[in-house]
Amino acid sequence: MPRFASMVLGALIALAATLHADAQTYVSTDQLVIPSNATSVGGRASVYPSTITVTDGPAKIQDITVTLFNVGHWFPSELHALLVGPQGQKVLLMGGCGRTRSIAFTTVSFNQLAAGFLPQSTQILPGTYKPTQFSSAQLPSPAPTKPYGDSLNTFLGTDANGAWSLYVWDSVDDPGSGEVNGWSISFTLQTQTSFTYQGVLMDGNAPINGDANVRFTLHGGAVSSVADQPLAGPITRSLSGIERGLFTTDLNFGAVVLEHRELWLEMQVESPPGSGYSTIAPRTRLAIVPVAGRALIADTATIATTATTALSATNATAATTATTATTATTAGTANAVPWTGITNVPITVSTPPRVFSFADSSTSVVYPFSSDNSRFINHTAQVFDFQEGIAVVHFSLSGYTDSVPSIFEIKCSIGGFAPVSGPPIRFTFNEFEEHKTVSGKFVIPVPAGVWEMYFSAKRTLGSGSLGFNTGDTITYTVVNYRQ
Repeated sequence: MPRFASMVLGALIALAATLHADAQTYVSTDQLVIPSNATSVGGRASVYPSTITVTDGPAKIQDITVTLFNVGHWFPSELHALLVGPQGQKVLLMGGCGRTRSIAFTTVSFNQLAAGFLPQSTQILPGTYKPTQFSSAQLPSPAPTKPYGDSLNTFLGTDANGAWSLYVWDSVDDPGSGEVNGWSISFTLQTQTSFTYQGVLMDGNAPINGDANVRFTLHGGAVSSVADQPLAGPITRSLSGIERGLFTTDLNFGAVVLEHRELWLEMQVESPPGSGYSTIAPRTRLAIVPVAGRALIADTATIATTATTALSATNATAATTATTATTATTAGTANAVPWTGITNVPITVSTPPRVFSFADSSTSVVYPFSSDNSRFINHTAQVFDFQEGIAVVHFSLSGYTDSVPSIFEIKCSIGGFAPVSGPPIRFTFNEFEEHKTVSGKFVIPVPAGVWEMYFSAKRTLGSGSLGFNTGDTITYTVVNYRQ
């Protein structure tokens, strides 16, 4: 059996971007409401368009995902959502989908690489879809005119920076109402995982000349053991015309090369082909080189003073992960560390929001308020696990009063003995036992932790009580954004 050996000339020379990695996300908290019988607004949402301004985004978009949070509609086929990019590109994300299968609190994302389209006749379920057009009607002004694109690839290769607009429109004026509770755009940055391996193949003391098959397997340790399972591979390369043992080949083991761990390459050689493989010992450790697809530690990094994840940072004073960093003072991992400066450094890096929802039909209850007494509306209390940041609470509540005119204030509170709350929202009753619906939005800074969230009300004018009958409802959606 031949005794093969290999001397490494170079490894981990990045070649191509092959793996989608971290996403750079921009979020709008706008609540886009389409009222029922919306003749006066022509079916347009309450914010039309809703706008996200992207700064320090990628100069050339490689991948884009658009998410609509907590979508609700009685007749989803009437709902149209048009995305317009900074250079005027226009893509209809959805139109004519879901027939009359009502939806509530349904979050949908759009990405051109999704497995399928939104349904035309069945109910829309949460998930990721390709843009879907079963109806492509002209949206009312100020939306741009048709034609509308049907592929997010329209945006690929273009500059992400600038104003992005979302137009939400109901195409039929009927009792069907709807809403979109915020939306986001994510640009997925790509990380290099392929590299070039160069070496010299030896048979004993003589270099190989001619042809050889070489099998590469990636391991987590230097020595084979019972528990030693390959991390990736094998990858087999058929090499021809080898002279003096010199060879060069491209390898791509995928995402495993980005992990914060040691990597060892095991090689098996068959020369001439068909003669049987022999394992080369010892294994070769993949070390970091000047142009690297992966770095275990970045000693120094610039524009994210404190960041859990810094997607592209020239300086990150404290960064757990810096996908692209020139210097990182404190960084657990830096997935791509160029030796020269980088461009298009994002200043805003967002964590996807946590979303909570609640809906209830009231039992019959009456709260006898006084002008100085704020009463806890007991059936609204729920406990959620908040991340530190901002809670945007969109709510709708129906009730009545037994004395008019009466004015009430409603507050939303989050926390324990010293809860935080937003400014109250005022509503007026002018008819006796009129069942009225009040809706609005609270924006509340919240600490991290598991906290109770509840509503309370207080009368500021009149002598009436606030009552809820069976059939009255309260619904709310909490979108919890990290600071």
